[in-house]
Amino acid sequence: MKNTILSVLVENNYGVVARIAGLFTRRGFNLNSFTGEETHEKNISRITISVTEDENSLYQIQKQVEKLIDIKKVEVLDSKQDIIRELALVKVALKPELCNKIKELTEIYSVKVIDIDTEVIVFEICNSKDMIDAFIDVVRPFEIVESVRTGVIALQRGNQHI
Repeated sequence: MKNTILSVLVENNYGVVARIAGLFTRRGFNLNSFTGEETHEKNISRITISVTEDENSLYQIQKQVEKLIDIKKVEVLDSKQDIIRELALVKVALKPELCNKIKELTEIYSVKVIDIDTEVIVFEICNSKDMIDAFIDVVRPFEIVESVRTGVIALQRGNQHI
């Protein structure tokens, strides 16, 4: 099984997201994450899909997505080479022992403190899945009050583009 990132350019038409999601549901493929938003062109959106399947299934997924209505292009990204990020907000109980580590956490994990009061602190981290997971493991002992993640977004490096 391999984790793969698909970058899909679509026409911004009614039902395109439902058609893509429906394809995955009908085929029994499990999505790790599914994110999408308009690009710099108002009529075009980019959908980024993270899925874990075997090589044969991944090839089938790509070909079946390409056949759907309103799909402009589908690219399989290289998780070792391309730019792949997630965004997370993590609200942690503000305990004295955490106060002593805030500066260290911001330096090691490149997190930002975006809200703080007498009881909680909210960190923002934009990084790889592994780095976000590591940050969460580090702050877990301080009591995570709540958290949210965006899912994967990705672009090809350099002059390559979809």
